[in-house]
Amino acid sequence: LGHDHVDVAGSYNGIAKIYQAQGKLVEALEMHEKSLAIKIKALGHDHVDVAKPLNSIAIIYQKQGKLVEALELYEKSKAIKINALGHDHVDVAGSYNGIAKIYQAQGKLVEA
Repeated sequence: LGHDHVDVAGSYNGIAKIYQAQGKLVEALEMHEKSLAIKIKALGHDHVDVAKPLNSIAIIYQKQGKLVEALELYEKSKAIKINALGHDHVDVAGSYNGIAKIYQAQGKLVEA
């Protein structure tokens, strides 16, 4: 398949989930970033499948307390999903949930 095949990105994602479950956030982040790079190269920046690793990286940033960075990635993920799936798709709700959690953590309860 080659190093840049989308299926390899899925393998990186699986490894990232294991690292994340073990609390190894740095290693998980590295795997998600590799997955993201492959998907962007293979599918383009605006493909709906790029939204998932963006969301995964945002979750790790959130756990690391990098709220500004997490919010930025949740917003990118949301925009991709809305463009590809429409405002009312269930996958868009996940991005809104992540954004709300960031605002809550920042004490911005009105925005949340």
